[in-house]
Amino acid sequence: MNHNRSSTSIHVNPLQHHCYLYFGSDLSSSECINLLSLIIHLDKSGVPKCFPERRGPLVEHNDDYYKPCAEYDHQITRYVLPILQILCFFGNAFNLLIYRLPYFDGSSSVNFLRVKTIANFIFVESRLLEVLHAFTFEPNSQFEPFYWKTKPFIITIANISGTLSTWLTLFVTIETALCVILPFSFRQLCTRRTTMTVLFSSIISSTLLHSTFFYTHTVRPVISVQWPNGTRSSNDIPKCWYISLSYSLQADSPRVQEIFEKVYYWSQTMFSIVIPNIVMLICSVLIVTKFTFKELGEAFSQRRRCVIRLTVATTLSHLLFEGPALLTFGAAAIKGTDSDQHNLTVCILNHTNNLLSIINATIPFFVFLACNQQFRNMSTIYLKAQTELRREKREALMAQALNRSRLGGTANHSKVSNL
Repeated sequence: MNHNRSSTSIHVNPLQHHCYLYFGSDLSSSECINLLSLIIHLDKSGVPKCFPERRGPLVEHNDDYYKPCAEYDHQITRYVLPILQILCFFGNAFNLLIYRLPYFDGSSSVNFLRVKTIANFIFVESRLLEVLHAFTFEPNSQFEPFYWKTKPFIITIANISGTLSTWLTLFVTIETALCVILPFSFRQLCTRRTTMTVLFSSIISSTLLHSTFFYTHTVRPVISVQWPNGTRSSNDIPKCWYISLSYSLQADSPRVQEIFEKVYYWSQTMFSIVIPNIVMLICSVLIVTKFTFKELGEAFSQRRRCVIRLTVATTLSHLLFEGPALLTFGAAAIKGTDSDQHNLTVCILNHTNNLLSIINATIPFFVFLACNQQFRNMSTIYLKAQTELRREKREALMAQALNRSRLGGTANHSKVSNL
């Protein structure tokens, strides 16, 4: 009985088995037959193999790698993204160190900013493999399959962290608006429990929204018979041929993919761009008018004023750099993302918006330095303290950095001053 099963298995799959041994990849019967037919035709025509000593296919970039839009993306990835990744690493790392200071203890807004900083870090640094791949002018047979097999996971992680960063910017803006509009009941509304609930709900929701991409897309090897450019003769017969292996990220089902993309991009457009941007814009106007023009800020403690200014700077930066993404997401939601429906301009605009998103995730620390004197003073003193060798001097500098007294040294014992 076992012998019959084995014989049946061998009888059913000899073609796939032969193709796997010859091409080094699993192929369908039709794909295998087409490739073998072309090779037999070339052999009968007297066309030799380019690399007769080579075993297995030659790993190459796919056709999309050489398109004009992809070249634009490669220029950004090679020469701009590495600089932004370095700035992001040091800027967000220093932000986390500053947020850990006891000066910010008890501030629920800073809890959002901490997680947002981590999300920004992941969003930018997850593109490290993209940078390495952009520099592989000649594809590496070991790196190329590794890059493509990890690509769906990396895209999912980047999308989760990007959406999470947007939502946390929204929540910290709403919280700050409540603090300014309802200063006396703010503490009852924005408790630590509420903050933790919102944080975990945001992480779970963002993960559920984007994890579908990981499960609906597959990296597939593309085996083809190629011949080097310029080796064709006058009668259009190539001088030699070789087997090429490239990789492509494809949807599991074209029909499901079409429906999925519509739902995905509409969800992204509404819940990650349109609604958050409108709410953040309204809240920012309320914060600025009540906090600045009505001089309500003088009723708050120095720490709360510092946090409010950090929030406003974060929100305005987000609106400036993330707002243009509405154009490309809107186009994708309406038309889909098929190549025949998107021209070069839309593709370049999409890569430009991605660059703006990376810049927005990179610059918070530098925006805080430029726009907030208190943050700037704290950062300077903190750096001096970390480089000070004498313990007494270091402790004195840290105490200076943690000083919560009002600017100008005046005291105000109103109920609002402890916010």
